[in-house]
Amino acid sequence: MKTLAKLPIHPIFLAIYPVSWLYAHNIAEASAMDFLRLALYSLLGGVLLFGLCRLILRNWEKAALAASLALVFFFSYGHLYNALEGFDLMGMVIGRHRILAPLWGGLFLLLYWRLLRPPTVQANWTATLNLSAALLLAFPLAQITASALKDSAPHRTAQDADESHALQIPAGQPAPDIYYIILDGYARDDVLRKNYQLDNSAFLDQLRQMGFFVAECSQSNYAQTQLSLASSLNFDYLEALNSQYTAGYTSRSGLSELIQHSAARRLLQGLGYQFLAFDSGYDPTRIRDADRYFSASADRGLSDFDNLFLRTTAARLISEGVTLLNIPPDWEARDQAHRQRILYTLETLKSLPAELGPKFVFAHLIIPHWPHVFGADGQPVHTHPDSVSGYRDQVIFINKQILPILAQILAESSTAPIIILQGDHGSVIESPQRRMSILNAYYLPGVASEALYSSISPVNTFRVIFNQFFGGDFALLPDLGYYSVYERPYDYTLIPNDRPGCNGE
Repeated sequence: MKTLAKLPIHPIFLAIYPVSWLYAHNIAEASAMDFLRLALYSLLGGVLLFGLCRLILRNWEKAALAASLALVFFFSYGHLYNALEGFDLMGMVIGRHRILAPLWGGLFLLLYWRLLRPPTVQANWTATLNLSAALLLAFPLAQITASALKDSAPHRTAQDADESHALQIPAGQPAPDIYYIILDGYARDDVLRKNYQLDNSAFLDQLRQMGFFVAECSQSNYAQTQLSLASSLNFDYLEALNSQYTAGYTSRSGLSELIQHSAARRLLQGLGYQFLAFDSGYDPTRIRDADRYFSASADRGLSDFDNLFLRTTAARLISEGVTLLNIPPDWEARDQAHRQRILYTLETLKSLPAELGPKFVFAHLIIPHWPHVFGADGQPVHTHPDSVSGYRDQVIFINKQILPILAQILAESSTAPIIILQGDHGSVIESPQRRMSILNAYYLPGVASEALYSSISPVNTFRVIFNQFFGGDFALLPDLGYYSVYERPYDYTLIPNDRPGCNGE
């Protein structure tokens, strides 16, 4: 043990720590494969750096200290930049790459010179640094392990709660294809009119002419995508799905599992449906184990977690700091991948009626939600997340795109399909009241209008579908809107429906 303590291995721990810390704090929205890949690359980079330092300094202890110092400075630069961005000190903005990078590099060289002088390096430093780095790494690894254990525990779903709902396809009738299309952050028409100066009535009228029922008073049940889709796809409120999802609890463990292996998916697959899913670009809704998983070629590049990690390191200088080299900023590549992903999904949806059924299609399109990458006519743009015009133009663009796609699905389906066109929540820059107000439209062929109502919310979507088409007897739940902030996802504020004429339904 004493011999092991003397081995200078602290650079290895420090190479893995930053990506482990970042994954532990984003575990609900990042994939384990992204983490493992980046951890491996960081480990290899740390080993190579350690070896290079040993080759130059010809001393293992000095090499380890030099490598650890370099790793700390490299991995902390992005965090420091985020903390100081725009910070003004006596008229000088410190949070700029042109100021911060030379200062940070100079401090590194000063410490390097001070610590690595021959009399400075102490023999007992290795054991101390090994222990400190190991303890530092232990904290995020413990968080990751605890989360993995929670995810492996069974979660209660609507199917588990009551197995007496024996669903079946009516004898002698073909099973309809089901399209569940989520337009992320699509606000209700009254919010669009008041806050975005956008009259959406023509779009809604065209939906009605196709045979859609537009729920004019609809609210989302939750204000965040993960919470909303975990609830709608399991047709129940989160507290009923897992008793941990209550006030004071902050982990998002299990939400991705509820989305990716939902009760709706399992019940329909049990009826012989194929499950088809699209790559959304958002890990919780990237359902890669679908019977068919459609992904644009643009997604072979960096993932969102890759980009997040790189932006916490000195690597962000490559995309943001060296503009003199005419290197495009990293957001251009992300925007282009996002554009291609959405265009690919829209184009592929047109072809799905020709696929053998029955099929349950899940398409989560992150639009009109930021990033704003489409102008009103589809031209490439890049605007601030809070841009009113950026959001409005994306609504106009997706309206133009989705209407002919829906018409084509209806025209080319051999059996009239079920289509749900729904926002998972409202606009992200709105007040809690307006953030809960969503687009919610249903095409349910042959279903009497009395089965639907203007204030129906996503939690009742599949309850109505299973009752009307598959002999279910699910009781409809109260349509409630629970607002919460990201940091405290289960500390809810109940949001009443403030649209005139909607109360009391």
